[in-house]
Amino acid sequence: MGNRILAGLIDSTISLITIGLIALMAWGIFTVVSMGPLPGNVKGIIYGFILMIAMFIAFFIHFGYHIFFEGTWQGQTPGKKVAQIRVIEQNGQPVTWPAVIIRNVLRVVDMGLVLIGVLSMMIDKNERRFGDLAAGTVVIRERSSELLTSSQDDLRLESSSSGDSSNVDVGRITPQEYEILVSFLKRRDHMAKAQRPVVAAKLQEHFKVKLGDVTAEAAPEAYLEAIYRSYRTRALA
Repeated sequence: MGNRILAGLIDSTISLITIGLIALMAWGIFTVVSMGPLPGNVKGIIYGFILMIAMFIAFFIHFGYHIFFEGTWQGQTPGKKVAQIRVIEQNGQPVTWPAVIIRNVLRVVDMGLVLIGVLSMMIDKNERRFGDLAAGTVVIRERSSELLTSSQDDLRLESSSSGDSSNVDVGRITPQEYEILVSFLKRRDHMAKAQRPVVAAKLQEHFKVKLGDVTAEAAPEAYLEAIYRSYRTRALA
């Protein structure tokens, strides 16, 4: 929760500073127009137009800031990037635009009504606010620098067994699904203890269905590691 509060403070500061700069620009234009030789009725029309544009931009920044960045930065805003947290789907996949829109439209509810979002985060075992519950998303912690600089060969595996995926066709797995798998295996050590098994179980369920391996009984993370090994072996064959 502390990381999310830090991210919120940073994002709020950025948006307020941007809105303040827009207000200063509008005031500057008002000053220039007022000093000009234009008729009063023309000045009034210009004032109204500038005010309307400034209010529209401020509204877009205030309500669209999180939607824009989370949608284009794969679940992160500038504040979340500094706080090293990211929004993802509950099944471990990157957050989608519909989910981003839903969780941020409901931000108004979370921040109002006696901070219902904070109460929801305190009660929910995965620290999800009301918007996350509605959108099916979860916020995780990560170390961005490690994720970007570590290679697949440096990935630390905890299980020494080959798991239950040795007899399935891992060729059915798309490159995008494989990247999601690798991303989880890299960032799992930085996930909250309550989130890690939930995301692992969701991923295991997805790959079992995708591979037609519904009878596999391995633990979720051991199963995912086995898929990783099989995929790497097949790629190097």
